[in-house]
Amino acid sequence: MNQFTVITGGTLIDGTGAPPIPNSTIIVVGSKIIDVGPSERVNIPSEAKIIDVEGKTVIPSFIDSHTHFLLMGVRTLTTVDLSTTNSIVEVVKKISERISKLPSGSWLTGHGWDESTWTEKRYPNKDDLDPISLENPLILTPCYGHLMVVNSRALELAKITKETPDPPGGKIDRDSKTNEATGILREEAMDLIGAVKPPTTKEAALSGLKKACDIALSWGCASIHDLGSDSIDINTYQTAVEEGFLKVRAYIMPDAQFTDVMLDGLETLGIKTRFGDDFLRIGAIKFYIDGSMGARTAVFSEPYTDESSTYGLFAVSPEELKRRVIRAHELGMQVAIHAIGDKGIQVALDAIEAAIEKEPRMNHRHRIEHCEILTEAQMHRIKQLGVVPAMQPNFVGEWGQPGGMYEQRLGSKRLKLCNPYKKLLDEEITVAFGSDCGYCPPWPFNPIYGLWAAINHPIKENQISLEEAIKCYTLNGAYASFDEDIKGSIEPGKLADITILSEDLISFPLEKIKKVKVELTMVNGEILWKAR
Repeated sequence: MNQFTVITGGTLIDGTGAPPIPNSTIIVVGSKIIDVGPSERVNIPSEAKIIDVEGKTVIPSFIDSHTHFLLMGVRTLTTVDLSTTNSIVEVVKKISERISKLPSGSWLTGHGWDESTWTEKRYPNKDDLDPISLENPLILTPCYGHLMVVNSRALELAKITKETPDPPGGKIDRDSKTNEATGILREEAMDLIGAVKPPTTKEAALSGLKKACDIALSWGCASIHDLGSDSIDINTYQTAVEEGFLKVRAYIMPDAQFTDVMLDGLETLGIKTRFGDDFLRIGAIKFYIDGSMGARTAVFSEPYTDESSTYGLFAVSPEELKRRVIRAHELGMQVAIHAIGDKGIQVALDAIEAAIEKEPRMNHRHRIEHCEILTEAQMHRIKQLGVVPAMQPNFVGEWGQPGGMYEQRLGSKRLKLCNPYKKLLDEEITVAFGSDCGYCPPWPFNPIYGLWAAINHPIKENQISLEEAIKCYTLNGAYASFDEDIKGSIEPGKLADITILSEDLISFPLEKIKKVKVELTMVNGEILWKAR
């Protein structure tokens, strides 16, 4: 017989956007919530196990709607963390210290630097890395991804010379005088290194997934949408289910960007979005149209303010994106298109509209990932087409401040278009929040940082309320994976994925909310993480 678990005495913010309920009570039986409301109304069974929240806040467990979850776990175990560096000099020092402990010839990766905060205000290059080692291939990537820096040994192994052409959708930076590769590779040029770098082992992938689950639970997160999964990643998740250590619900989103093989396989097997169960599902098919602002590869209708020679870089042609989106849509798949710049967003919307026109299906819930710099006209199109923007407020918290990387890249005028959460919600558009962790270690899997950034958006008219921000990180995330009927809010009949926070957020200063901690994380009615 299932035991009653009662969570009582806390301020409930239920994920629906409704006002908080002080002194609430939630009754859980097995994996489900069976009653919830003010404590004076809810009858507590005499045999129940009681969790007294003592005035703290109870919310639905967070849903991270855009994460590179498995990658995050692997990186925490294998990669040099460069997120705290303040200069290229510090990067060189950190990499040198690790290289000294490695065998000659072994690969070393470092991740997480942000040159917009450095004294040099530039990317590193092979001239910075070659003095560290000419025997060990080195790969360094920034926190925003879409660019890597390698040393001469890595270039040599990848056979990248002055004669190597830029691959479609990619760019090899070159010395203006000699035409030699500088070691800076953007977008699809990174695949030239990926082709020769030893792949992640199955053992490392499984260890990384275990680590990622622990991290997610410690931040009050019970569900994730993992983007960029391939067949190897799917196998890792399946093994995790079989061995019983997948502790969070995973909506995995395979990458079918540059090959039809994934789509061919899904068509042959008859698999569509939502194939699976409550813990592991196939989600959307992921495509790219542009890159990142950090790498200056997000595509804009006007050039970059700090590099006027470029408007960004299309990952594929608009025509090719449209073809792939139409095919995925016809197969019954949800699509998730990475688009950051206003021109990239425009092309993504054109592709989605073409797919819907060819085969009308309004409950497609096609997504635009990031969707950062957009016009009011594009917001109206998003609503009209039923598109779900999957956005990352921690980007605003880190780069959206006056003088930050966004203003450096865009200038003050375009900065006002940056992540307009309030306008999107006022249009009744379903906005889902995520962290993009795996690429962004300065904000490790931390939805509370995302809440703080959205509530305290540096552009006042883009700020949203606490209840709205929590809904974007819970119920709206469930909607983005077609799961709003079973999770994402604390309501009778829903799965008991519940998180307790360390403060009463009704009275807590919202400008300090990023200091709030997670006290307890419940998944499926089980307490899987508890603060010491």
